[in-house]
Amino acid sequence: MRGARAFVKCNTKAHGFGSAGFGGGAFLSLLLLPSACASGPPVARTTFLDSVDLVEMTDRMAQSFSMDEDIASRGLQSERWVVSMNRIENHTNQIIPEREKWLYVARLRALLDQSTLSRERNLTWIIPPERWDLLRDELGPAPEVLRLPPTHQLSGEFTALTNTSGQGRSDLYLAEYHLLSLDDGRTIWSDHWEVKRSISGTSYD
Repeated sequence: MRGARAFVKCNTKAHGFGSAGFGGGAFLSLLLLPSACASGPPVARTTFLDSVDLVEMTDRMAQSFSMDEDIASRGLQSERWVVSMNRIENHTNQIIPEREKWLYVARLRALLDQSTLSRERNLTWIIPPERWDLLRDELGPAPEVLRLPPTHQLSGEFTALTNTSGQGRSDLYLAEYHLLSLDDGRTIWSDHWEVKRSISGTSYD
């Protein structure tokens, strides 16, 4: 899954939110250490998103979330926020499996959990219990806190602008994340990430 990439990073780190420490060994080798870090030219010719994009995107969103004024103003004594995570909504022409849609929010949760931010800001992250089995390999056994009633919701969506011609194809992907208060519907935090991918020629995946 390689084209002309706008962002390619190996061993991505963003203000303490690095790739290390997320999930099991199999997931680290297959997802967080993507083949873009290996030597040799890519085989597939496509503009689709891949694991490198997941790492880049969630690292940037974790950094943005931690620097938000509303989040930064909270402390250990603040009223606990129970944040329910929903899978990414896909509005592109790329087929994203259900499990991968959840990974785009689960990795963000893992980054924030492995830092001290969640504890210092009194944040608890939950996923609908019936969805935990999709992520058990990465997140481990489901904790009891999944049964807590949520106060906030974290969600996101993918959109894309696709152009094709006799010279090739390009896709501009936009991912938007939102943290909403379930009490009054107010947007607490939002941010976006984008990447443009293009390939030349008339043959591509």
